[in-house]
Amino acid sequence: MLSRTHLTILGLTLLAQAFCPSAEPAPAASPASPGWQQVGWGGGSFYWAAAWHPTADGVMYLGADCGGAYRTEDQGLQWRFANQGISDYGVFSLAVSPGAPDLVYALTDGGLCKSVDRAKTWTSIPASAATALDIRSKQHNTSTRAVAIDPENPAVVYAGSYTGKLFKTLDGGTTWHELPYLDALPKPSTPPAFSGTGALHMVYDATAASDNPVGRMSRMFGPGDKAKNWSAYKKLSARVRLPAGAPAVRAQLVVQSGDKWQWQAGAWIDCPPDAWIEVPIDLTTLSGMDSVRMIHLALSTFQPGWKGEVLVGTVALYTEVAGTLTAGQVPDGKDVVLVADWEKSGDAEGWTANRQAKDSLAVTAVRQSQEKSAGGCVTAVAVAASQPATVYVTNKVNGIFRSDDAGATWAALAAPKQVSSIAVSELDPAVVWAACNTDGLYRSLDRGVTWTAVNGGLKKGTSVHDVALHPAKPDLVYAIGNIGWSGTLYRSDDAGKTWSGCDKVKVNMPGNPTVPQDARNGIADLSWIVNLVVNPQNPEQLFICGNWRNQFSNDGGRTLEERSTGADNTCSTDLQLFEGKTYATAMDEGLLVSDNDGGEWRQLLPLKYTDHLSGHMWQVRLTKKGDKTRIVVTASPWQGNGQPNNPIYANAVHVSEDGGKTFIASTGLPGYVPQVNCMWGRSYPRALAVDPKNSDNLYLAMDGDPESATRTGGGVFRSTDGAKSWTQCTGLPTGRRMFYGLVVDPTDSKRIFWGTGGSDGGIWRSEDAGSSWQQVKVGAWCWNLETTASGTVLAGLGNNLWRSVDHGGTWQQISAFAGADQAVVGIAVDPADEQRMWLSRVTWSTSPVGGVQRATDGGKTWQDITGDLPYRHPLVLRYNATTHDLWAAGVGFFKLRQ
Repeated sequence: MLSRTHLTILGLTLLAQAFCPSAEPAPAASPASPGWQQVGWGGGSFYWAAAWHPTADGVMYLGADCGGAYRTEDQGLQWRFANQGISDYGVFSLAVSPGAPDLVYALTDGGLCKSVDRAKTWTSIPASAATALDIRSKQHNTSTRAVAIDPENPAVVYAGSYTGKLFKTLDGGTTWHELPYLDALPKPSTPPAFSGTGALHMVYDATAASDNPVGRMSRMFGPGDKAKNWSAYKKLSARVRLPAGAPAVRAQLVVQSGDKWQWQAGAWIDCPPDAWIEVPIDLTTLSGMDSVRMIHLALSTFQPGWKGEVLVGTVALYTEVAGTLTAGQVPDGKDVVLVADWEKSGDAEGWTANRQAKDSLAVTAVRQSQEKSAGGCVTAVAVAASQPATVYVTNKVNGIFRSDDAGATWAALAAPKQVSSIAVSELDPAVVWAACNTDGLYRSLDRGVTWTAVNGGLKKGTSVHDVALHPAKPDLVYAIGNIGWSGTLYRSDDAGKTWSGCDKVKVNMPGNPTVPQDARNGIADLSWIVNLVVNPQNPEQLFICGNWRNQFSNDGGRTLEERSTGADNTCSTDLQLFEGKTYATAMDEGLLVSDNDGGEWRQLLPLKYTDHLSGHMWQVRLTKKGDKTRIVVTASPWQGNGQPNNPIYANAVHVSEDGGKTFIASTGLPGYVPQVNCMWGRSYPRALAVDPKNSDNLYLAMDGDPESATRTGGGVFRSTDGAKSWTQCTGLPTGRRMFYGLVVDPTDSKRIFWGTGGSDGGIWRSEDAGSSWQQVKVGAWCWNLETTASGTVLAGLGNNLWRSVDHGGTWQQISAFAGADQAVVGIAVDPADEQRMWLSRVTWSTSPVGGVQRATDGGKTWQDITGDLPYRHPLVLRYNATTHDLWAAGVGFFKLRQ
C-alpha cells in the first residue's frame, strides 16, 4: 500500500517561498471557545511515533506526519487529537519521562514541544526553533526515537536534530548545549576537488524498491530579478565522482528557465566509480537562457540496492562548449565562471536535496565535504536505565556513538553505519541492540565494543527499522522491518538466534474504512512500519505505527489488530452534503461517504488497491436525475508519472449513476500528466463545477500550460453528457496554474468563473460556456471561488475575501486580515442568509497558524471561531443548513453547531 508523502512536500519550492509561515504555536482555546466535534475516520495515512505512559493504564501518545499528536486512554481503541499549543503538525519522535510520568516531549518539524499534563496542552521550546538551535525533525528522515529523557532526572533531556547535531538540557528545555559526538569520528582525508579543497556530498540511496531510483539536488535562483542571465555562455557542467566499489550510476544536469520554468534536461552521463566525470549540458540548445530559474543535478541507476555518498566538484559555466576545468585549475572569471565550488565549511551554497516529486526521492541529503555535523540525521538517542551516564546516539549515516559521562566525551563504535534505532537492556546495560536497516539486526554484549549480526529467520531483503526489548525477560526481543512497502513484526525468545514473524493485521473497518477489499476475511497485510513500543506495565502488549494502519498486540506480537479509530490524519480535499449524506474526497484515501453526519464512514472508491484508481481524489459532486444519484469524482492515481499516451495513469474523472455502486472512467481528458506551470510540479484536477440548471453540464479545471501541439495542457474542460466525456475549452489564458476556484453562475448557466495564480493570476470569466475567457480581476492567487443563489461571487484572493455583486464587473474587498502568509481558501455561505458567511485562513505548511472566521453582516466584521479546532487551517468549509452545522475539512473532519 502506497501512501502520500504529505501536502507540504508536494508543494514546489517556489510556493514555499511565496508563503513564509510563522513558527507561532497555536494559542490555547479559552474556556468560552465553541466546541468542534471530531467526525472523521482514522488511519489511511502515516504515523511515525508512539509512546506509552509509564504508569497510567491505557494512556498512549501518537505522532503523525500531518495531523500532529493524538492521545488515547484505552490502549488505542479511541484516539483524540492532542494539538493544543503544539508548534507543528508534523510529529516524528515522542518521549515520556520515567521519573515524571506525565511529562512528554515531541520532536516536530517546527521544533521541540513539551507537555506536563499528558499531552493535553503543549508548550513550544523557543531554543529549538529553526531560527535558534534548529532542533527539529524532517519528514522521512526516520528520526522516530530522537529524544530521550534521563530516567532519574526529568530535567535532563537529550534531543537529536535532522542536521545531525545532538543537544542536551539540564533545566527541562530552557537552555541547551550541543554535544559534539561526531568529533569522535576519524578525521576524513581531504576530498578531491577542482578549484580548492571543498566539494559537495550527495547522499544517494538506491535501496528502495524501484527499477531505476532517481534523485536530484537543486539550486533555485528564483523569479524576477533573482533569475540568472546565462545567455553569454554555451555550456554548464558539473564534476561527479562515485566512491570505489559503487555500481554504475548515471548523472544528468537539468535547467529550468523562463516565466514557465521550462524543464530542459541534458543527456544522462555514465559515471564509473573512483573517477571524476564531467556532466555537461549544452546551453545553446536550450531556450530562456536570459532567465534561468533553477538547476538540478540528478542521479539514477539501473542497479538498485546501493547507498553511498557521491562527490560533486566544481559546477561552472563556459563560453565554449569544448573544454573542461581540470583538477587544480582556478577559473579566470572570463572564459570559465564558477556557479558553485563549496569552499566554505558547512555552506552548501543554496543546494538542497530535492524531494518534491515521488519519482525522484533517491538523493536524501547534501552536505559540504568539511562539515562534520551533516551527512545524516540523529535517528535515535538512548539512555541506559540503570546507568544514566551511559548515553547512545545513532546517526543515519555515521553509525553509533557512546558516552559514559552523560555526553561530555564520546566514542565511535565499530557498528554498521546505517542505524535507525538502538535499545539498551534494563537488566544488563552491557547488552545493546541496534536496528541497522538493510544490514539487519545487531547485538552487543560489551556496551557496543563488538557487534554480532542476529538475523536468522528474518526475511531476505528486510530493512530493520526498530528494535525493543522485554524489560524483564533478557532473551525476549521485538523488531520490525520492511521489504519495500511490506512490513513484518518479529519476535525472538532466544536472544536473536531464531525469529518468528507476523505480517498480518486484523483490520477495524469502522475505525479505518479505507480499501475494505484489501482485507481478506478481515485480515490485511502489514504496510511499511517504523516505530515499535512496548507497554512498560504489560510488556506483552505492543503498539506499532507506520503506513495506513496502527497495530496493537496483546500477546507479545503473535497476532495484531488495528487500532486507528479517531487518529484522523486524512488530507481531505473536498466535502459535499447531499440528501442527508456526507461525501468526502482525500489524498491517498479516495472517496468515502457517511450516512449519519460523520458517525461512521464507508469507502466508495477505490475498494482495493488498483493502479488506475488508487491515489489522490480531489473533488466530488452529487446530482439527482429521477430516482438515481449521480456521483462525479476527480482523481490522480499514484502511478500517474507523466507517461505520454498512457491515459490509464493520467488525471481522471470517475462517474457513478447508481449512487456509488459502480463507477466508469470518463474520456476526453489529456492522456498524459501536464507538468508545466503547475502549483505542485504536476497537474491535479482540483476544481469541479456543475451547472445548477442542467446537471449534465459540468466543468473541470486542472493546472498545466500547453507543452506542444498535441500536449495541450490543462485549463478548463467541459462536459455536456454528465461527465462521461470532456472537451477542452478554447480561449484559455496562457498561465493555468490554479488551486480550487471554479464555479457556474446560478443565474446564467453560460457564465463561468475560474481562479488562477502566478502568471495571469486572478479571476477569469466566460460568458459563453467556456468558449472564450476574459480576466475580470488581477491577483497573484485566487485560491477559491463560491457563488450564492443571487449570483454574488466570493473569491479567496491572496489573504483576503473579495466579493462581486455584478457578475465580476467590479470587486470589493470585504475582509482586512493582516499576514500575507495566510491565504483565504475555505468559503461557505448560509443559503438562507447570504450575509452570513465563513472563511478559513491557511498556511502552506504544517505550522498550526490559521483558523476559521465568521461574519453575519456580509463581511463588514469578522469573528474568530477557531476555538478548540485541532487542525487550524482547513481547506474546505461547508454549511449544513438543515442541521446548522459548519463542517471544516483539512487534516481531519470537524463540525461546529452554528
